[in-house]
Amino acid sequence: MTLSCIAVDDEPLALGLVCAFIEKTPFLNLVGRYSSAVEALQGLMTTPVDVIFLDIQMPDLTGLELARVLERSNRGAHTTRIIFTTAFDQFALDGFRVDALDYLLKPFNYEEFLRAASKARHYFELIQRPDPTPVAVQAPAP
Repeated sequence: MTLSCIAVDDEPLALGLVCAFIEKTPFLNLVGRYSSAVEALQGLMTTPVDVIFLDIQMPDLTGLELARVLERSNRGAHTTRIIFTTAFDQFALDGFRVDALDYLLKPFNYEEFLRAASKARHYFELIQRPDPTPVAVQAPAP
């Protein structure tokens, strides 16, 4: 399974690192890189993705604000999941309130990135799996 993803960060070095990690990961396909959440939102209108690696502190529209916009629009057929990539731990609770899949605290290494990306792959494998056949459960013998 290959997941389409984008990276969004207003810091060029951080954006470059996340993109390099994505390109290094065989089950991820980088389809866009954006230096602002506004640009990312415009791109997402035409190209839905599975995963967004998203910074929180950005001008104009924060990552949390973008996540809230996407949360309202994710009611359709395609669900986009977010992995926050930020230097600010104080937003972790807010990140999970918008149903983020993971929260990577900068600076993070490839091993931490891969753990979060693998969580995303596992999520999409689970939702694409057909419903399992119900199993009859017997009460234990007295």
